[in-house]
Amino acid sequence: MTSRLGRLLLAAFVPLAIVASAAADTPSKCASAKIKATGKKASARAKCYGKAVAKGEPVSTECLDKASVKFGSAFSKAETKADCHAPTGDSGTIENKVDAFVDNVRDIVNSSAAGPNPCDSKKIQAAGKKAGNKAKCHAKAASKGVPVDSTCLAKAETKFSASISKAETAGPSCTHSGQTNTLESAVDAFINDANGELTSCGNGTIDPGEGCDGTNLGGVTCSPPAGASLPTCNPDCTLDCSSCPNGCQVTCEPIVASQPIPNTYQMIGIPGPKLCVTNSASRFAPCSTDAACGGPSGTCVQTPWVTADGFAFPFPTNISTTFTVSSATPAPSCEHPACITCGNPDAACVSIPGCGAPPDPPVAPCVRNTCCDTPGFVVPTFNVPIIGGLCGRVDQVACGVGVVNTSHPQTGDNEVTKVGDTSDPGDDCTYGTLDDPAAKPCSPTGAGADTKGKVVRTVGNTQPDAPGIQYRITTPEMATVWSDSQNPCPPGSTYDTGEMLVSQLVLNAEPTTAGATGAFADLNGDMCLRAGAGFSTALPNGPITVGPLPAAAIPYGGGNSIPVAAGPVFSGSAPLFDIGFIAITPNGSPTSVAPESCSCTPVPGCPE
Repeated sequence: MTSRLGRLLLAAFVPLAIVASAAADTPSKCASAKIKATGKKASARAKCYGKAVAKGEPVSTECLDKASVKFGSAFSKAETKADCHAPTGDSGTIENKVDAFVDNVRDIVNSSAAGPNPCDSKKIQAAGKKAGNKAKCHAKAASKGVPVDSTCLAKAETKFSASISKAETAGPSCTHSGQTNTLESAVDAFINDANGELTSCGNGTIDPGEGCDGTNLGGVTCSPPAGASLPTCNPDCTLDCSSCPNGCQVTCEPIVASQPIPNTYQMIGIPGPKLCVTNSASRFAPCSTDAACGGPSGTCVQTPWVTADGFAFPFPTNISTTFTVSSATPAPSCEHPACITCGNPDAACVSIPGCGAPPDPPVAPCVRNTCCDTPGFVVPTFNVPIIGGLCGRVDQVACGVGVVNTSHPQTGDNEVTKVGDTSDPGDDCTYGTLDDPAAKPCSPTGAGADTKGKVVRTVGNTQPDAPGIQYRITTPEMATVWSDSQNPCPPGSTYDTGEMLVSQLVLNAEPTTAGATGAFADLNGDMCLRAGAGFSTALPNGPITVGPLPAAAIPYGGGNSIPVAAGPVFSGSAPLFDIGFIAITPNGSPTSVAPESCSCTPVPGCPE
């Protein structure tokens, strides 16, 4: 058994051995402030739970919210210093790490029991204090761009060991004893993880979201003739090609490492970060509590989620997207065409038998009863938590097309903007022509009571996308929501005869990792642009943009991504009528799957 003196000696010398091999980073006041705020929140949150365990009472939500608000404020202030190593807007990612760490400590100490137990209370708070003290050590090092001081770390270890020993010997009895080493490991793992993420830019390794790091340019060179010129790396880990007479030499990275670009790939939806919803004061900002989004209940929601009229509901994970790249486009564009197979789009929708089957027309009030019989885009049935609980599903109704851009450095411009007008332009989908129908009242029961209208789509915002593998793929789909005879909606539920259909919407969703914007606008000058709920309570017409963070490309070499989508939808039904939707649907790293043959010629339609 290791003596207390032995543990203290290990605490002093093991960090020294680790730090001695660490390279100095670029000084960063932003990273320093973020690391310090991370430690403070860990200490404050542990203190909230410690007080509750001491009294055997539920933890104070006011105490937790206060810690969260202070943390968010500190992160926002830090990012104004403009020398951040990690990407801006990462407060939610780090806060989730803090919360998971404190929950882990509580579980180690007493399996997260309520107490009362003063000893357990002191141990929880001691672990939080140790995290705060070690964070201060790393923050000081980050501000100077030097290795962390081993003496500072050892001092934090010594204080922590003394606190645990005192708590376990003072009585009354702790739930467990002899936990110093276990708790030390938990604290160190948390601090090392958070510190590594916040100081990744400057560590010499190209991490997700970075185009370079220090002298590591990821193999990018100047285009010939280059002479002795090389690109440079900016302090924020973005490539600077201005030193190259002819710009950087662009290469096409593989979509899956060591695999040819022409291939068939699959991405599976995964749980993503918690983000403030569209109707919150801090929409799309990372969060861990509703307080970080402005306070109203249900405004901090784990992705994937979708909002309509700003109302958010969880979207299912395990969404499967299978796409085929038939040929590679050479550099410098590296914009490879992608195809999502459909099979027969006129097949019966087996998931909605209550709508009838072709060749018979859809059973009212359904608007369609045909779907792809071999869809490349598959969404599991999911719960819609409104009106006591409803069922929802999304079915692909036609083949999909898009692009995957693997240029390094990134040259693509793949942001998608969709602007809609509720006025009916007629069958030719063009305003001001002879087939334009008579204008309807600009009201929900007038222009808003049908699925007509016009949506104009544009791609790009004149700026190259963020580093990484960017993609955007259009998927024609139909969303069906109904009240099922079984509630809540069980997996695999279908809309059956006799059940109540709430809505059925046909839309052209285009998830993109580069960012998306949606808006309503008066495209024909008749003073009527929207007749319904729109995008949100505060900004019904938009424009609302979901930009990089949360949108995120696949890192070069593979990894998770976050595609987003935005746009108007003319539902034609109460109570929302014309709505704006936002979707944030994280995906796991793409994998190569059995090759498929896929070709798609999009059929022009209206509204889009």
